[in-house]
Amino acid sequence: MRVLLISPNIEMLPDPVAPLGLAFLSSALKSAGHEVRCLDLCFEENMEEALEKAIGGFSPQVIGLSLRNIDNVAYPESVSYLPFFKKVIQRCRLFSPAPVFLGGSGFTLMPGAILNFLEADGGIAGEGEEAFPRILNGLAGSLSSSVTGFISRGGKDLAGPACIQDLDRLPPPDWNALDLKNYFAKGGMGNLQTKRGCPFSCIYCTYPLIEGKAVRLRSPRRVAEEGEALFRQGVKNVFIVDNIFNFPEDHARAVCRAFKEKGSSLEWSCYAHPASFSRPLAEDMKRAGCTGVEFGTDSGSPQVLARLGKHFTPDEIRQATRVAREAGLEVCHSLSLGGPGETEETMEETFRLMEEISPTAVVAMVGLRIFPGTVLARQAEAEGLVDPETDFLKPVFYLAPAVKDRVVEVARRWAAHHPNWILPGLSINVSLRLQSKLRKIGVKGPLWEHMKIMRDRGKARGGILA
Repeated sequence: MRVLLISPNIEMLPDPVAPLGLAFLSSALKSAGHEVRCLDLCFEENMEEALEKAIGGFSPQVIGLSLRNIDNVAYPESVSYLPFFKKVIQRCRLFSPAPVFLGGSGFTLMPGAILNFLEADGGIAGEGEEAFPRILNGLAGSLSSSVTGFISRGGKDLAGPACIQDLDRLPPPDWNALDLKNYFAKGGMGNLQTKRGCPFSCIYCTYPLIEGKAVRLRSPRRVAEEGEALFRQGVKNVFIVDNIFNFPEDHARAVCRAFKEKGSSLEWSCYAHPASFSRPLAEDMKRAGCTGVEFGTDSGSPQVLARLGKHFTPDEIRQATRVAREAGLEVCHSLSLGGPGETEETMEETFRLMEEISPTAVVAMVGLRIFPGTVLARQAEAEGLVDPETDFLKPVFYLAPAVKDRVVEVARRWAAHHPNWILPGLSINVSLRLQSKLRKIGVKGPLWEHMKIMRDRGKARGGILA
């Protein structure tokens, strides 16, 4: 079958993100014998013209949209991407009678609601590399109800979401089907994935819903080979998209060894868990080309950490920061202000801890985006903050009653005196203008790693970067 795959993600902040999921899916479909074209809308100035050209020149029999995110999960300046996705599908209908299918991590969060809102024909909740070829085979006859993860409009999930146990069965991502030059010309990074699945229990986290709780590891050698393939295409910086890179540690260290054995010249960064971030691992990461690590810290208050389902302490946050810095890595801490149990006193604990450990950057989100199926959603309902009929397609945020009227003001005031703080929901130290400034002076890789450049050059204005 002729299959047109579309990436409708046009978000440019903090950087444009190359569509790894689409690249994996393209490879899987080609391996199954299908003819595939990919359309990435990220840099298209005219969406309608791009769709008309792609559809008219290919006459697809099936169209697939990969939805990475459904909104920017930022408060108070929340932005939903669903209306744009709906326009994309409507334009597809104008130019082609082909059925439209949905997939991706964003779709998996609320497959039924998203499918009905966007008025697509069907979709796959979970991992689509094996499920989508089976669906295409079924289109020639009657669609089999045994395709795990498949959902049709008005129907129910069929034993989903789809989950692939042996990830090494998958062919490498098909980056040749996409134009990576635009991403890296604008400072964006390549993407690698070393595993799927999240065994942790953060009350707001969607990773277990999307990938499951069972950790499935990919071959370190194959990860390193994919990194080298990106490097040959001119990609110098890569982000490892695992929910947590340093768990399990022996696999993370094996990936580092594979990079070293390949003689990789890639520079890369990743997410990490503050607990058990060991010195040997940090040193291995540095030797393997790692430049920075983003810790999912959330809070500096033991009380709030416990309420969030975080199984680490402020002392472990201190230790992880120290170990990373001594290994020569830049450090970022991601915070969530206003979660369950938050008070002005617990926020002060967090602020004091960040000031003490002085990371390269802090990314602070105000409030927690609530998604159905999470512990946070059940808790918010029990507290009367949402009701059972809440439409979670619209961004809904948890704000602790004790700080909900003050958290934005307090966060803004703190950031005004700490120019390494980034607050996406308040447009503080994150903008296309700032991105352009940093890229013009040759900054590559994650922008947060280079916050100190702007400070050193005297570009700070009242603590907040222009």
